[in-house]
Amino acid sequence: MKRRGPAFGHVQADYRLGNIFRRVAKEFKELDEAREKTEKEYRSQKEPESTKLLGDFFSLQEKQTEAGVILLMTAGSFLEQIINDYAQTFLDAESYEEHLGNVRTVTKWILLPRICQNKEISEDDPAINVLREFVKARNAVVHHKRQDFDLGLGKADRRVKTEIARFLSACRNATTTVDNLIKILTSPPPNKS
Repeated sequence: MKRRGPAFGHVQADYRLGNIFRRVAKEFKELDEAREKTEKEYRSQKEPESTKLLGDFFSLQEKQTEAGVILLMTAGSFLEQIINDYAQTFLDAESYEEHLGNVRTVTKWILLPRICQNKEISEDDPAINVLREFVKARNAVVHHKRQDFDLGLGKADRRVKTEIARFLSACRNATTTVDNLIKILTSPPPNKS
């Protein structure tokens, strides 16, 4: 049974994930900028003997990592809340949970707009590609796998650098990722001709 009239945006329990997400995204951005500034100051010194700047850099990096972890967790939860609320606006809640509730996040963002409003979202849509990278970064934190360093130092080092770059990129792009995905859901459905 379908709800009468869309009520997208309403949730029974409001955990204020959107507010928390926006606040943490702002905090991450400020810490990222401060860390970059401190790193530039440290590297520009002719004699990099200032342990204070180095200490500041590592402190900012630690705070940035913590804010990034919170940002990824909050953004992931917020995106799940949005897509689930969207689906339950157009579909029977029990049927949705039974048949589609456990589908992967990326799949939901491709399938549900089609099922609910006949919107075609391609597999290679830029918003979907960024979501894939976001999910990989989030999963690396949530489902952390021990790194075996018997792979060889070079290969292990590349893997760690790739994971760090993905984490920072996902955090830096989190606001744009969320906004672009919301645009997909709130854009008008295609005209029925």
